[in-house]
Amino acid sequence: MERPVAAREAGPMQLGGVMVMGDEQFLRDLYNLKYLFGDKWAPAINLALARGPMRRAEILSTINSYSLGDEWSDKPIILHDSILTRTLRKMTKEGLLVRTECTEAFPAKVFYSLAPQIAEFMTLLGPLIDWVRRHPDLIAQAQAYNRNLGEDDDDPLTGTPIQDDNDSDIVDLDHDGPVTEGKSSRDSA
Repeated sequence: MERPVAAREAGPMQLGGVMVMGDEQFLRDLYNLKYLFGDKWAPAINLALARGPMRRAEILSTINSYSLGDEWSDKPIILHDSILTRTLRKMTKEGLLVRTECTEAFPAKVFYSLAPQIAEFMTLLGPLIDWVRRHPDLIAQAQAYNRNLGEDDDDPLTGTPIQDDNDSDIVDLDHDGPVTEGKSSRDSA
């Protein structure tokens, strides 16, 4: 079985569900990325600042000019000033942003910019964005599910009902046979 390049570089993987050290580190690195950039507003703030330093009000108006999240939720997504202030403070303390205070005028003007490492990260996103654009059906399916929060059982692309197989078809990998009401076939023998 051929593994993706990134997974191969992280270390060998054993079949049978046992995670080896290289895989564990790769997983930790994935979670590091998720937690580093997983804040709801971090991608929009990073994109807004990718063009250069901005003041808080400029960041707010830029982000609110984007139509964000319409595909993922039926609720309008609007960034409020208090949330932006809190998020900028958090991202600055995490080292993602640089806060610069210009005291030449009164009141002082505060600008935010990307930390150099984040500016570098933004340049590396091209292949990931290309992957997203090559898989619009997968993205549309995930968006439809999230908009409905799994309420309906229709395939979001075809509109046909999805067959919900009973839990009796779930196989317990530690035992042979299907699982029935929390018991495997071995438990009932």
